[in-house]
Order: sequence, then structure tokens, then C-alpha cells
Amino acid sequence: MSPVIRITSLALVALGLAACAGPKPGTPEFVQKKEDEQQKEVLKAVGQTVAKAPVWYVQPPSDVNAIYVAATEISSDMQMAMDVAVLSAKRALAGQLGDRVSSKMTDFASQTGVGSDVQVVKEIERVTKSVATDVNVAGYVREKSEIVQEGSKFRAFVLLRYPVGESNKVIADQVKKSAVLDAKVRASKAFQELEQEIDAAKKK
Repeated sequence: MSPVIRITSLALVALGLAACAGPKPGTPEFVQKKEDEQQKEVLKAVGQTVAKAPVWYVQPPSDVNAIYVAATEISSDMQMAMDVAVLSAKRALAGQLGDRVSSKMTDFASQTGVGSDVQVVKEIERVTKSVATDVNVAGYVREKSEIVQEGSKFRAFVLLRYPVGESNKVIADQVKKSAVLDAKVRASKAFQELEQEIDAAKKK
């Protein structure tokens, strides 16, 4: 046997052994291997996204005078990527606003001594859900935005800023709209101070 034929034969044998070493299609081991490979691809994609993400997305600003929310979305259309990212941020903002409304109203209720009133607790929960789903967060400002290429698609990052003054108005409006809360928590000192802050802001 010539050296060339011998080397070729050895190479074919090696390839055959390598093929045999892998799990056979249809076996649990083969399925697991495919899942592991897919997981690696997902982690790789996530790593690439994080590497491209702006600092303000990874660590949104913290400010006592505003609520900041960051979001990201991907699309084959650049404008669609930005529009959907803003929509995602608005949903997250509505959720945070609902939490703030709940916290403030609970404080008002505690101050007036009706914090454990079942009717008040249920009304606060109802209003919180309503705020998170129905309240228009039109007072937001698109603080920052950025679009990066990700393969054949575009990834948009967006940062929304919602002034605390706007959230105070939402809280006051929701209290006044609810007969239960208007009667039981409006007398609290904290709510009166909130109304004073809103009035002062209007005069500026």
C-alpha cells in the first residue's frame, strides 16, 4: 500500500470513529447535545447584546425627582425596533407607576388609621391594577435612545424619564375618583402635602 493511500485510509478511519463517537440521532443523548448547543448559541447572543448595550440601559439613572425605565427590542425594521422598545418601556413605566401609587395610598391610609380597613385595602389594589393597565403615561420624556446592528436585524435601546410631579398628579386624581379613598385617605397630612406640591408646580 502506497503512503498516500495509507494516509487517506487512516483519515477515513479517524472520521468514521469521530462520527461513531457522537450520539446517534433520536437518542436522549443526541437531543441533550442539541439542546446544549442551542443554549450556547442563546448565551452567545445574550453576551453580544450586553456588550452592545449602553451604560444607561444596564444601569438606569436614579433620581428622586423622576422614574427612569429602560427597554430594548429587536426587529428587521429599524423604526419598528424603536417603536416596540418605547412601547415596552411604557408598559414597564405603567407598572412602576402602579407600584408608586399603591405605596403612596397605603401611606395615606396608615396615617388616617384605616390602613387595615378591608374596603380600603381592596380599593387600593383595584386602583393600582387600573393605573398599571389603563393610565396614560403621556408625561414621559424619551431621555436617550440608541440603535445597533445585530446580524441582519436592528436592536433599539430606549430610556424613558417620567417626572415625579406627573406621578403625583396621577395619585391625586385616582384618590379623587374613588369614593372610598376620597372619603378615607384624603384627610391625611401626606395627601394634603401632595396637593400643595402639585399646586406649587402649577404656579411655576
